[in-house]
Amino acid sequence: MFMFVKSNRIITDQGMISGILNIDEGRIIEILPPTARVAIDIDAEDHRILPGIIDTHNHGTMGYGLMGEQENPEAVVRGYLKGLASQGVTACLPTADFSLFEAIVKVAQGPIGGAKPIGIHSEGPYLNRVGEKGIDTGHPDIDLQHVQDMIDTAQGMLKLVAIAPELPGAKAAIELLSSQGVRCAFAHSNALYQEALTSFDWGITVTTHTANVMEGIHHRRMGGLGACLLNDEVYNELICDGLHVANEMIELMLRVKKNPYDRFMMVSDNVPMAGAPIGRYHLSGMFDINIDEQGYCLSDTGRLCGSTLPVIRGIRNLAENLHLPLTEIVKMSSRNPALVYGATHKGRLAAGMDADFIIIDEDYQVLKTFSEGHCVYDAETDTDLFNPEFLKACAC
Repeated sequence: MFMFVKSNRIITDQGMISGILNIDEGRIIEILPPTARVAIDIDAEDHRILPGIIDTHNHGTMGYGLMGEQENPEAVVRGYLKGLASQGVTACLPTADFSLFEAIVKVAQGPIGGAKPIGIHSEGPYLNRVGEKGIDTGHPDIDLQHVQDMIDTAQGMLKLVAIAPELPGAKAAIELLSSQGVRCAFAHSNALYQEALTSFDWGITVTTHTANVMEGIHHRRMGGLGACLLNDEVYNELICDGLHVANEMIELMLRVKKNPYDRFMMVSDNVPMAGAPIGRYHLSGMFDINIDEQGYCLSDTGRLCGSTLPVIRGIRNLAENLHLPLTEIVKMSSRNPALVYGATHKGRLAAGMDADFIIIDEDYQVLKTFSEGHCVYDAETDTDLFNPEFLKACAC
């Protein structure tokens, strides 16, 4: 059944245009001129329509977390995907503990009332560096059988595994994962410039939340970050909220990287506290977490522990504070992750693409989210999405 969605400001490959999205069976058939004589189903007027966000690094949101043992893991996954939709995310790589893999696979096989999982991301377990103000508690030894178990349990959905390449056995793990179609990411690493470049030769193709939890750039010692930016082939995740990476550093990174709008991928690194009130929270089996007025998510030692601000806030930051054009920003928030992780029918508003799009207001608040032509979030009706059990269990 055809649906016609009109806006004076649609972000496409050709720029911002006025037009009508002609949608049928979950795909964009064509973008009609605004004067086309059709029955308009949704008139967004001057509200902007953007390609749906594809967040490939997200541990949780709205009180739903993909870590630890869960009493009802499928319900947690569904609540998480609905929460993502409220933040303009139409597709994602749930960044999950191994214990949640089976639930994600099962949920992905049926109808989804939220963001669509296009794979699974495992950040670890083989990580090393803990970052500024963190406490090093060691790391597990790399176990190739566990790596294979991750691949098998995900049933083809494992798309990305983040690993510190300086750990013993990392090269063999990277080669095993790469041989079975799983990308590997440079993550939580103490590796210096040359070590990082060597790991790219082993098969690493992505860098995890680039600049965060890696050896930084010094004028006499480049560090892993220098390798991430100067290597032309590797793709770079980037948290663009202006808190995890200073805006001046974001601008520097975009200037240094060759073809930056083709290589950076915006991510949130959100945790279950995303969307929670300011306060102190205790996660079972972990340390206490503090959320402050700016949106920082910090341990008691001051270490950054993920993020509470979604990708749409990063889009706002890049557009309003760094004055980047939305036509370039959406390449990093939508097009690039779609291409990197094989969802080539997503990430752009064009004929033949999935009808994944969001309608936002002037303050970048998400009004509606559509995944494959279905409205999976409406700000007027979806008003109570935060997990009440989270606040009961975790609020200190």
